[in-house]
Amino acid sequence: MSEFIAKQVDAKAKAWHEAKELIDSVEARGGSWSGEDEAKYAALTADINKRNELIELEQREAKTAEAVQAAAMNFAGATVSDSESDILRKMIAGEIRGYEFQMEKRITGSSTGAPVPTSFYNEIVKVARLVNPLLDYATVINTSSGENLQIPNQAGFSTATIVGQGVSIGTSEPTFNAFTTLSAYKFSALAQLSRELVLDAGVDIVGFLAEQFGNAFGFAIGNKLINGTGTVEPTGFLPVAGTGVTGSTGVSGAFTADNVIDLVYSLDGALRSKPTFAMLANSTSIAALRKLKDSQNRYLFDIGLGQDKRDLVLGVPVIETPSMPSPAIGANSLAVGDLKSLYIRNAGGLQVDRSDDFAFGNDLATWRATWRIDGALVQTANIKKFKGGAS
Repeated sequence: MSEFIAKQVDAKAKAWHEAKELIDSVEARGGSWSGEDEAKYAALTADINKRNELIELEQREAKTAEAVQAAAMNFAGATVSDSESDILRKMIAGEIRGYEFQMEKRITGSSTGAPVPTSFYNEIVKVARLVNPLLDYATVINTSSGENLQIPNQAGFSTATIVGQGVSIGTSEPTFNAFTTLSAYKFSALAQLSRELVLDAGVDIVGFLAEQFGNAFGFAIGNKLINGTGTVEPTGFLPVAGTGVTGSTGVSGAFTADNVIDLVYSLDGALRSKPTFAMLANSTSIAALRKLKDSQNRYLFDIGLGQDKRDLVLGVPVIETPSMPSPAIGANSLAVGDLKSLYIRNAGGLQVDRSDDFAFGNDLATWRATWRIDGALVQTANIKKFKGGAS
């Protein structure tokens, strides 16, 4: 563990200890939270979330650096074509109008064979994953074009029976539902740069545009993959996932410790044992989860204190997902299940074009990026949600 990560882990543990002391103190006073209590708890929660982000970023950068170093050692004599920054500068100079950036899987020499995310396409995806973690956990299918893609949806398994000696064994075929169809919805974003900045060789064009487009795509795609209606947009998994638990009335959609326990165990044990089984919640819901205790006065929530440890609730990894709804009347504020059951279809590469005419009067170059993508929860029983009560 690096010294930086160790410091973040220690700081996170300290903040979590203070948060639990605050919760215990409030409960000892009768459970009434004052404005000062709420503000202090919000500050501690924000500190814990920030430490988690810093740890994750440091881990990703360390893995990237290791992969780049391995590639340099094994392929020191390799030649390269125009860099992405050169291509972008050619676009602003008018030499080319547009370019489709593809995902690059470069040999790294590592045991995992993981791609080195140094291309423009992968830089954008890396930023998008920070705001839309579903891109890290779902089943991603990459295709070169955008024709409809049909995914089989199994409804039942083959069955076994006891048969006597010499008795014919009957057939038992698995059953399937209708195919789930993935299309390719076009997400687009615009960014602007002055011509002076783009033509200056010292400016990190790749980094700037990757940050702009990565954030734009991450939030937009994440929202539709979760909440999309399926009408001229992807079908989000929340509208089709089964309701595992509905909350009580009179609590404005809040969930209790018993609700969370029932939600986790509303899914089959075979799903709960999978490494991709996790809970999705936004920061508001996670703050509420951290306050919950069981009947033995033990917290349901465990802060991940190791380098590769995630926060857990009832032993289930908790993934902060900004596009999940906050607790409210009738809101689906928690989701838990096998995230590999969510399929994301990526059609083609990332198309980038530029225009000098759009903001001609301001001497700005306008950049347009388009990403064609779709998603669907193929096995709808593999993810369950908590739905807030009616009042």
